[in-house]
Order: sequence, then C-alpha cells, then structure tokens
Amino acid sequence: MRNRLPVLILFLVCTGCGDHRQADSVRPAGESAAAEQSWGEQVAAVRQGRSRQIIVKRQMITASEWADLREDCESLHVLEVGNAEGLAPADLRVLAGLPELSRLKLVAPIDDAGMEQIAPVKSLTVLNLPAAEFSDAGLAHAAQLPRLELLRFHSPHVTDAGLEHVSRMTSLRFLHLIDVPVTDAGITHLHRMTWLESFYLDGGDCTDAGLSKLLTALPDLHFHKDQLHLPGDPLAHPHD
Repeated sequence: MRNRLPVLILFLVCTGCGDHRQADSVRPAGESAAAEQSWGEQVAAVRQGRSRQIIVKRQMITASEWADLREDCESLHVLEVGNAEGLAPADLRVLAGLPELSRLKLVAPIDDAGMEQIAPVKSLTVLNLPAAEFSDAGLAHAAQLPRLELLRFHSPHVTDAGLEHVSRMTSLRFLHLIDVPVTDAGITHLHRMTWLESFYLDGGDCTDAGLSKLLTALPDLHFHKDQLHLPGDPLAHPHD
C-alpha cells in the first residue's frame, strides 16, 4: 500500500478548521517564508534539474508564460498557480506533456473543456480547483484520473447527479466541496464510498438529517460541515 501520509497532511492543511478561503498549500520542507521566486526562475530551476515544483501564489501567470511548460519540464511534480484567470482550455493541453505531475492547484475558472484537458494527466494524486466553473460533465472527466486521492473544488454548476461520478473514484480518499449546490439527494451517492477517509463540505444545501445518514453509512468518515463537526458525530473532537 502506498504511503498516503503526505496527501493526508496536505488535506488537513488545505481544509483545516480555519477559513478554507484563507487556507493554502503545504509549504515543502525547508522552504522559507521569503519572497516568492518568479515564474521564470522556477521554470528555469525545473529545466536545470534543481527543482521539481513550481508554486506561485501572487503572480498573474499569462498564457505565454504558461506555455513555458512545453519545454524541458517533464520532471515537474508539483504545479500550483494562484492566479491563472487568463488561461483558455487549449492552454491546459500542456499538462498532458508532464508525465510525473502529481499535484495540481489552479485558481482559475476551469470549465468542462478545461477538465477534459486535465483528464489525460493520469499521474495526478491531488487536484485542487477552488475557483472552478465546470458542470457534472467536468466531474465525469475527473473520474478518469486513476490515482486521484484528493479532490478539492468549487463550482456552482455541479448538481446532485454529478456526485455519482465522484462515487466511482475508487482511489479517492479526501474530498472537499466548496459552495457546490448539492443536496441530501446528491450526498446519497457517497454512501457507497467505504474507502473515503475525509469529507469536508462548505456551503451547499444539505440538511443535518441527510448528513447524519451519510455518517451512519460511513461511520469511520472524518467529516466537517462548514469547518465544524455535526452534533452527535462520534468522531468529533475539540478545535482551537
């Protein structure tokens, strides 16, 4: 069995009990809080074999800069971009040329066409899309990722039916929905996911009764609704 500890740590940090809108990615061991390196500097480090990650939180990445990933970035393991609103779905095709990409975070309005370009990246274990705009069809594309362990996304266009696609992700261990308008009917699709370890639900239209049924179906599930445990959750614990 693969060691899932790094993915668990990433999930707990990204979805901790504080405000999920302020949460950020895990800082790799040894990385200081110094000024962020530029996109160009980080791309050069990957091309020279000095790094396997590109993490930019504040810089606006243009489509022309994004195209830098087409050359000599095959060893890239982690890609996190905090501002990529100018990317078109066609720009995302470059991801298919990154065979070792394991962790992807894009703060951008990724739609169904964009999800279609992400689906061929079979090496992904973490997909974090906190500003997405895809529909149920986009989730169907995500279900094609065979190694995905952590899925975190926002989208106002996903419906209850879309969670049926999530229920087919047998590698998924950690799920976080941010302002996704699902109801109790959609959550019933998750009842079969006995392999799911943690589920965070922020927003949505589920009732406590419907969520309690989920916990009955999955008694070992670590669950938070709006960053809090449900009343009566046997796995509840105090939070600072």
